[in-house]
Amino acid sequence: MSDYNLLVSFSDDLMEGYVSIIPEGDHLTPIENIRELTKRIKDSGIIYGLEDELINKMVEDYNSGKEIKNYLVAKGKPVEEGVNGTVEFKIDLNSQPKIEDNKIDYKEIDKFKTIEKGELIAVKRKAKKGKRGITVTGLGKEAKEVESALLMAGKNVRTEETENEVYYYADETGVILYQRNSIAVHPILTITGDVDYSIGNLHYNGDIKIMGDVLPDFKVEATGKIIIMGTAIACTIKSGSDVIIKGGFAGKDKGKLYAKGDVDIGYVERGYIESFGDIYVKGGVLDSEILCNGTFFGELQTVKVMESKIKAGNGIHLYIAGSNLSKAVVLSTGFNLEKEMELEKQTIILNEYIKEFSEIKKKFGGENLEEMNISPFMTSGHNIESIKNSFRRYHELKQLIQQLHSELKQFESEVFNTNATIKIKKTIYAGAIITISDISKTVEKELHNVIFYLDKEENEIKWTIDTLK
Repeated sequence: MSDYNLLVSFSDDLMEGYVSIIPEGDHLTPIENIRELTKRIKDSGIIYGLEDELINKMVEDYNSGKEIKNYLVAKGKPVEEGVNGTVEFKIDLNSQPKIEDNKIDYKEIDKFKTIEKGELIAVKRKAKKGKRGITVTGLGKEAKEVESALLMAGKNVRTEETENEVYYYADETGVILYQRNSIAVHPILTITGDVDYSIGNLHYNGDIKIMGDVLPDFKVEATGKIIIMGTAIACTIKSGSDVIIKGGFAGKDKGKLYAKGDVDIGYVERGYIESFGDIYVKGGVLDSEILCNGTFFGELQTVKVMESKIKAGNGIHLYIAGSNLSKAVVLSTGFNLEKEMELEKQTIILNEYIKEFSEIKKKFGGENLEEMNISPFMTSGHNIESIKNSFRRYHELKQLIQQLHSELKQFESEVFNTNATIKIKKTIYAGAIITISDISKTVEKELHNVIFYLDKEENEIKWTIDTLK
């Protein structure tokens, strides 16, 4: 029979078991039967996690005369808590107004996020279930339930899955649409209402379709087509392709429209349009300026052009041009817009070269510069190296100016298209100014159903009746 009493106790969570050993009588009898001790501990309720090393150390301490009170002998298996699933978006989907110079621009709210094909949109990390624990009394202790993250791949989104993660990639270039735990990419950005403060300015790499109007002072910019089912009002439209406006363009003297492709529009009033393609107008053009590299078509019976300037590279087709009661129209054709713009750009550069050349010549004298004579400037107080640089720059500019003069003559020969014509399907009123290539003419009387052309032999604009009407 054992010469000691055994008491067991537990931590509050039952994950640790303790033993207290109380000797019987005044004389301590060493414990020699560890197996019997272990059995008594188990019989007292500690049945899991007993560690031989701890029991052996406890016996050693007891036998050496140390007090054994609440001695740790068993450790339960702790619960391994799981990890909830998460979604990490690689694209910031938040919409905030732009702040610049401590001012908030409520038009620039960046509401629609664009993404390139193949770009990573999001990473979903799968939920990891926990592992149950066991108390020292042998009871199971369950881990908390984990929650899975929900993200479904919608249109134009592909996924790649690993053991622990799911990657979401854009399968098209477009705008990201995230709603109801689903992510999709739409190649065409569709605005169901107006472009106003609830939408903000639009800057999109792709096509845009607007079901309503574009309100004053807002911007719509896209690399692709822009389709507006309503009216564009005193706003800025920029497209890397075509622009279609079912209503019209009410510029109010500040609206501007730029298109790399064609423009198809209802009407234009007090606006500016610039297109590298053709322009089709179905209604009136009033007090506006229109520039296109292709052909301007406004020959429907609903089209009246008044108090406006139209410049179209390949030709102009109108139904009615001008009025007896309004300012004369100005119609120009027979040029290449791109080459004309390049000519203007190179002319500006040439003028800057000439100005710099003249300033150097005035400062040092043409004779000194031509002979590279810097001796008059070798006095103290002059920076000799700077003077040498000016002399070198003079000769460099001289060569650049000669080269640019030659290139500009070539540009001028390529700018004009002498075969372009201006067709008037019904009436053009007296006072209208006609230009074909670099030749101009004022219409002296009201004409009907005519074609204006450039007589190359006489270098004069003439007109003839359109017999194909």
